[in-house]
Amino acid sequence: MAELATVEIQRVSNQHGKVDSDAVIFEAKVLLMLNGKSYKSFYCLPTYLEEMVRGYLISEGVCSLCDIKGIKARPHGERFVVEAVINSRNIKLDEIKSAIKISIADIWAAAEKLNESSILFRETGGTHVAGILNRRDSVFAEDISRHCAIDKSLGLAFQKDMSIARSVLIVSCRQTASTISKAIYSRIPIVVSTSAVTGLAIKSARQYGITLIGFAREHRFNIYSHKERVIGSG
Repeated sequence: MAELATVEIQRVSNQHGKVDSDAVIFEAKVLLMLNGKSYKSFYCLPTYLEEMVRGYLISEGVCSLCDIKGIKARPHGERFVVEAVINSRNIKLDEIKSAIKISIADIWAAAEKLNESSILFRETGGTHVAGILNRRDSVFAEDISRHCAIDKSLGLAFQKDMSIARSVLIVSCRQTASTISKAIYSRIPIVVSTSAVTGLAIKSARQYGITLIGFAREHRFNIYSHKERVIGSG
């Protein structure tokens, strides 16, 4: 895989060492140029960069999907440059009032798909994975950065013209204020994490109408907000 590199290491076990090899993640610096000006740098896997920037622009409230006029990624020495052209626009946040429902079986199935899509994680233990899925389709992306993994999955979903308002975001990473805000800006009504959630993430989810689920693994999970979307939750 282009995302992996093999390095020589000294492997130590039970006070004995030996020379061995190991697969490690290859990360790169990515510079986002917005309307011709330097805007932000990322350290991430050099894959799905145009999709990542599309997801980033929307999930950070920079602009709406219809305001993106073009995105182009290119290598530049040892780094990558992504040039984006947008119409600037202020995004107003409103409560998400989606009537979408999800069953307990759907949550288990989503967690299983997330696990199946954790290919680089199984090789290296060095990535997060995020996915967008609904009744008709699903996309998944891995990255060393949980924020970039979410942005890449969003960008792939937009590329496939998936209905975000009727989709679920499932992630392997913890949910914090910074990651749940991506769901708010993207208008995703349900967020499922196989990891923990923070107090500010819960507060934001309750305020903006997001069903937030954490610790979705080993056939259990916690619902922290808007349980009415989970069928059979009691």
